[in-house]
Amino acid sequence: MDFKFSSFPIKHWAEFRSSEVAVNWKKGTDLLFSDIPQQITWKKLSQMISQAVTLLQQNGATPQGIVAYSGHHRLVGLLCYLATITMGSKILMLNPSMSEIQRGDILSDFANVVLITDQHFAQFPANLTACDSSQYAPNLPATMTLTSGSTGKPKAVVHSIQNHLENAYGVCQLMDFTASDSWLLSLPLFHVSGQGIIWRWLLMGATLSIVEDKRDFWTVLSTVTHASLVTTQLQRYLLQKEFLPQHIQKILLGGSAIPPELITQAQENQIETYVGYGMTEMASTICAVKSEIDNVGLPLWGREVRIVDDEIWVRGAGLALGYWLKENIVSLVNENGWLVTKDRGHWNEQGKLVVDGRTDNVFISGGENIQPEEIERILFQSCLIYQAIVLPTEDTEFGFRPVAVVDFISEFSPQAVRSLQSFASERLEKFKLPIKYIPLDREKWKNLGIKISRKQLQLDINNRYLKNV
Repeated sequence: MDFKFSSFPIKHWAEFRSSEVAVNWKKGTDLLFSDIPQQITWKKLSQMISQAVTLLQQNGATPQGIVAYSGHHRLVGLLCYLATITMGSKILMLNPSMSEIQRGDILSDFANVVLITDQHFAQFPANLTACDSSQYAPNLPATMTLTSGSTGKPKAVVHSIQNHLENAYGVCQLMDFTASDSWLLSLPLFHVSGQGIIWRWLLMGATLSIVEDKRDFWTVLSTVTHASLVTTQLQRYLLQKEFLPQHIQKILLGGSAIPPELITQAQENQIETYVGYGMTEMASTICAVKSEIDNVGLPLWGREVRIVDDEIWVRGAGLALGYWLKENIVSLVNENGWLVTKDRGHWNEQGKLVVDGRTDNVFISGGENIQPEEIERILFQSCLIYQAIVLPTEDTEFGFRPVAVVDFISEFSPQAVRSLQSFASERLEKFKLPIKYIPLDREKWKNLGIKISRKQLQLDINNRYLKNV
């Protein structure tokens, strides 16, 4: 499909929608960009991006190199992301919760890389001239996104501008996202789901809403037409009665288990929910469906999905150029051009995709295969918890038994555990019932990304709770 851009989308919209609001920035008490208004037009944003290009160049960035950004400031992150791509460099967004050792280990895999932090933008835009960069090569490498690294060291997935725009088109089409709408940047840009928001906004020339102070999150969320949330965020949103929207709102959710009561409650509050299935290698969403809970729908525009031996294979719109390995891009598809996802799945009677879980999460208990995600879906339907992660623990008789790490909506207590056990016992076979429930340390894990690493969590609970199980 022709996406009509002859220049980078920012410049395109600065020409054709110059006075329209590109960014609604809820700055709160933020001290950076004190002279920047909270409503930023496309013309002003284009100027800021050009100034950011100058800043990056002053700090050693080159069109042939890589810019790595690590920081918490939403507007700085956005400017760094867009300016890097505009000048023809490759952007690598880092989780700011990484330790210096972790960050150094990651960056050691890249040559000609410049690390940018929020501090680099402390004087922006004072005394900065705008650099008129004319780089626009939509099919060349533009973004490098680290996989979750659930097993081994994270890999950098390389996408072009065209890859991102193609993925964005399918989501915009499904959710009827247009230039007159607004999408909240509710997920981090070091995750592909956050980047997906950026490219839908850029594709349509719509409005992007940004919140710097977390205390303003619910207020701003209630004002936008579209948002991307993890299920836990939606649960908490529906508890904020004074902030619920006064208009129809569309929310794209990750593919985790969703209680039917949550969908019903959302509908009662003018919120339309869309459950999606996606991955970093496909630039975000692959399939999605409206107001359903037991499947993730059909492939969106330009995507193809195949089930081979109960495993999901994908290709089409959004498929990455490859993995970055020692200054080279290595193909991520098999000999037939398909990406083998390592996700287990099947088609339901309506021909919609059901994701059963990761093939590498399965463990055997007493000769029976246990898929942790199946147990998690059942536990989540209790409406007693925000989150559940089921992990194996060694057992002399059965080999392994399941344990559940849970974040209760109420406080973790023996009574709460008994209620959840009772709910699970009515819906799960006996060998699938968790033998122990462990509280999730919400503060410890909340800043480590959208998904909690099962590998890291397994190590943590083995040390803290399971030595004598």
